[in-house]
Amino acid sequence: MPLFIRHPAPLALAAACLMFLQATDAEAQRRRSPAAEPTEVTIQNRAGATLQYLYVTPVGEVSWGEDRLGSDTVARNRSHSFTIEAGQCRHDLRAVYESGREETRFGLDLCNRPEVALNGRTQTSNTDLQRQGPVALYVVRNRSGQTLQVLKLVSPGGDESEDVLGSTVVENGQTFTGRFRRTAGCIYDVVATFDGAGDRRIAGRNLCTAREVIFGAEADAPGGQARRGEDRERTTPTTGEPLSFVVQNRGAIPIQYLYIRPRGTNAWGEDRLGSDTIAARGSFQVTMPRRGCDYDVRVRFDNDREEVRNGVNLCETTEFVVNGPAIVAGRGDRKQRPTERAAQPSIAQIVVINEGDRPIESLFISSSKVSSWGDDMLNPEVRIQPGARFTARVERDDQCNYDLRIVYQGGREERRMRQNLCQRQEIAFGGANAFRIDGGGPDNGRRVVFTNNGRGDVREVYLTPVSDTHWGDDRLGSELMPRRFRLELRLPTEAGCRWDLRVVYEGGQSMEKRDQDLCSSPEMAIGRAGRPGQVASTGTGFYINESGHVLTNHHVIDGCSTVAIARPGGQRVPLRLIGADEGADLAVLVQENASTTPLRLRNGAGVNVRGGERVVLVGYPARSQLGGVNVTEGIVSGLRGALGDQSRFQYTAPTQPGNSGGPVLDASGLVVGVVVSQIDKISGERTAQNINFGIKLDLVRQFLAANSVTPAEGEPGQSLPTSDILQNADPSVVPLDCLE
Repeated sequence: MPLFIRHPAPLALAAACLMFLQATDAEAQRRRSPAAEPTEVTIQNRAGATLQYLYVTPVGEVSWGEDRLGSDTVARNRSHSFTIEAGQCRHDLRAVYESGREETRFGLDLCNRPEVALNGRTQTSNTDLQRQGPVALYVVRNRSGQTLQVLKLVSPGGDESEDVLGSTVVENGQTFTGRFRRTAGCIYDVVATFDGAGDRRIAGRNLCTAREVIFGAEADAPGGQARRGEDRERTTPTTGEPLSFVVQNRGAIPIQYLYIRPRGTNAWGEDRLGSDTIAARGSFQVTMPRRGCDYDVRVRFDNDREEVRNGVNLCETTEFVVNGPAIVAGRGDRKQRPTERAAQPSIAQIVVINEGDRPIESLFISSSKVSSWGDDMLNPEVRIQPGARFTARVERDDQCNYDLRIVYQGGREERRMRQNLCQRQEIAFGGANAFRIDGGGPDNGRRVVFTNNGRGDVREVYLTPVSDTHWGDDRLGSELMPRRFRLELRLPTEAGCRWDLRVVYEGGQSMEKRDQDLCSSPEMAIGRAGRPGQVASTGTGFYINESGHVLTNHHVIDGCSTVAIARPGGQRVPLRLIGADEGADLAVLVQENASTTPLRLRNGAGVNVRGGERVVLVGYPARSQLGGVNVTEGIVSGLRGALGDQSRFQYTAPTQPGNSGGPVLDASGLVVGVVVSQIDKISGERTAQNINFGIKLDLVRQFLAANSVTPAEGEPGQSLPTSDILQNADPSVVPLDCLE
């Protein structure tokens, strides 16, 4: 049929143009104001301590404002939500834990990233202190041996601020990050009140240039004043030519601070490195006024460890060598020049290596702070073949941890969570290196390997020579060490063979092994030991033939020493594992010498689920609370899983922990899938409901055939009431216990 277009009248055309321009202007205004409505922000406490105070303020505000928690606290692994005003997106955050430890984040875009995970480790860095803008930052370090109760700034004109600590105090050894407006001037007296003592005053401090304020022990601070070097330095007449020598760092850890004082004086003075550091195996040229020949030298490393050498003759020294503590490099914040922050690349490159036996057809990389996987980074024409490497470019945000998800051809997938892309350049999937964490160390050092053989994640690992008095850095940095993962370290040979080990698990429990000979035993299992016979987790399974074969999920039986059917009265019937596939998330076991009534897999023309058809779940969710079998029903709401996964389908029947591994039944009671998961880092909607996933029968049949197991099958019949489906399925669906 021909298409005829009638030209509009001039007035109509003008009106249409005006409406278009208004709509375009409205759209532009909408884009300029991403937070046109108040934004709900969620703070997740992933630190190992209770969060006691929380301050979140716009970057342009001069004070931290009110405590967002009020009289509440946030226990570890819990969250807290609040609302920020419309039109304000960029905020600074300060969290204080029950120990007094402070965690800070600056310049967070809470409109686009309304979920913030706190780890208890991030502190105000030298780079943070150098940030530009109307509001400047300074840090107060309490090394007085007492609790800092009140802190005030007094201007040259005598104007005194309110207590800038607000409702918090600063315990000995802790810090406080303060704020002031540059336009009001930089020179202040810093007045502190300590518990059980009078006021202490540091007079005339220029907070624009000397942003680190230290209150040391009162006896070490003549006149109540202190400097960055913790003390006022005595002056000694300068004599002769300047001293010039090289500080050589031959250790594996960068040097952050360097202090040099004439022998016999009390004060260390200013940091000689300024904004520089001395990298591992690096050097630094020092030129300073000559005040005699004998000096004390103090260096502080990247992990806050110190080394002091007294009575060094610098007149006869051309090279001052520092060997450093015998541990691998830490992962703490490093000092940077102000220009280095701007020069830091906003794009990170990561190489994905396929060590599996199937092509990778999908790759997703997203920040660990968000709940959405984002877009597939592989074009439809691109595949990462077995043995091949693929370089992905990731847009960096204000942290380093990212989650990766790959999907193999056929639908199997693997994930690597909380990978530190600031430290790593390669991530392997499918092979032995897929479970390897590189802990660093000198290239020619002794290699040691720690394997997590427990069920829970390892959160922190500390390793130091037996002669050391401190544990040093967490060798995992900001990463977790899941089950089966290996932490590989290279230890300096000069540190010897005897080392102490401390491991902290995700739940906060810890384990120590002292005086370990890592020369004779370079590989060690560090998983959390369970009590034999204790129930580690529960799930659901179901008989699939008359020979006693039970089908369930791989994650239900993963890491179990024994899997058993939990019978009424506490009796357990052990099962023998026949086969398991982590990628498919399927496992098949057998009850020996059993004759069982099975559920039947749907066969015939209607073998595949259809969108909109009714489904029924029978299983054992939340068994410790509900006790017995549970039934729910819904519909098939999608024929693919998350991100187009063709091996899964979506349904609306309510699903809870403990349903995993149970059957998804059709209206006649035949099996059309296996319960596998609820929504997990798929949608940015925090309130998503009834988004659950099952494994399709195509993949189930492939898995069973690969393990030489033949299931019972049946043709679809008439639709049955849910009560009849439950009655028929009850003898065939069994509760499973995973025993340690």
